[in-house]
Amino acid sequence: MDLIIVGANKLGEYIAKNFSQFGLRHKILGFADESGSLEGKKVAGFPVLGQPDEILAGKKIAVVIALPSIYEKVGMIKKLASYKQLEFPNLISMGSWISRDCIFGKGNVILEGSLINFGTMVGNFNFLGEKCSIGHESVIGDCCYLEDEVNVGGYSILEGMVNMKKGSGINQGIRVGKESTIEKFAEIKEDLLPNSLAKK
Repeated sequence: MDLIIVGANKLGEYIAKNFSQFGLRHKILGFADESGSLEGKKVAGFPVLGQPDEILAGKKIAVVIALPSIYEKVGMIKKLASYKQLEFPNLISMGSWISRDCIFGKGNVILEGSLINFGTMVGNFNFLGEKCSIGHESVIGDCCYLEDEVNVGGYSILEGMVNMKKGSGINQGIRVGKESTIEKFAEIKEDLLPNSLAKK
């Protein structure tokens, strides 16, 4: 199946350049991007074809949403929700380790070196950077963004739209409320309410 990457940015470029590591048989056609100034240009050797609404309407095609901003990603998901023919494959690096009994939704991107332990449930449209570690029987909601080297202890819950910056971590059994941000290298030892900002 043909595939379009939404987001002609650094993340989209990374996915295009390293697409073989995800083990999918899809063929990348190019990028869709809301910035009209990029149309006709090339990123990682692939053309920027135009705006997502124009490129994806009415097509049966696979889509990867490569937007590093959680709120931009959520906005794009809402825009594309009416396009029922679209497919959102999970991109899971062959250089990661995922327990066989983990459950995944759709549209997730898991980069190289990440580890997801047994019994974990991962929702939709999450991003895990390189060398992240998710403990056993955890729950990752929708649209979470975990930068490189993030550690989530077992039995923990990320309610959704949680942003964990590089090197941050939460202890075992922690619940992080929706739309919370955990800054670089912060270590969380107790539950966080929704919309919390946790610093080192």
